[in-house]
Amino acid sequence: MKNKTDTLEIGSQAPNFSLDAANRDGTFTLEDLLAQGTLILEFLRGTW
Repeated sequence: MKNKTDTLEIGSQAPNFSLDAANRDGTFTLEDLLAQGTLILEFLRGTW
């Protein structure tokens, strides 16, 4: 486990990643989503 987080600055390119779909039907990758056009990522902190 890392002791620190690598922070992205405004305008930085995010590293490629993949996430399972919320409905568990497939996987999304950053690369595939960017191929479709502009993408906005929102990170929310909190408990669910």
